[in-house]
Amino acid sequence: MRLDDDEIRALAAALAPAVADLLERRLAERPEWAYSIAEAAAWADVSEHVVRDAIADGRLPCVRVGRQIRIRRGDLYGVRHDNTETVPDRGASRMGSGDPT
Repeated sequence: MRLDDDEIRALAAALAPAVADLLERRLAERPEWAYSIAEAAAWADVSEHVVRDAIADGRLPCVRVGRQIRIRRGDLYGVRHDNTETVPDRGASRMGSGDPT
């Protein structure tokens, strides 16, 4: 079966409300403290070490449950918007600063 552009748009328009409803129900079921470090970094569009550094510096509150760390989505807005500085490459400190030749 091959659909033309108009059929695809009509199908997308018909499915959009159902998909939005499904996403809303799934997110509503998820507790606010549910983000892991990896999920928080993905949501904030930063690397995981930025999230870990913010937790270590006390800029990002978190809750530890055993060995797991959980972060509130509302607390991630600061990390997302404060990440204007460039983050140094952690591998650079292992490399020599001199010319290899």
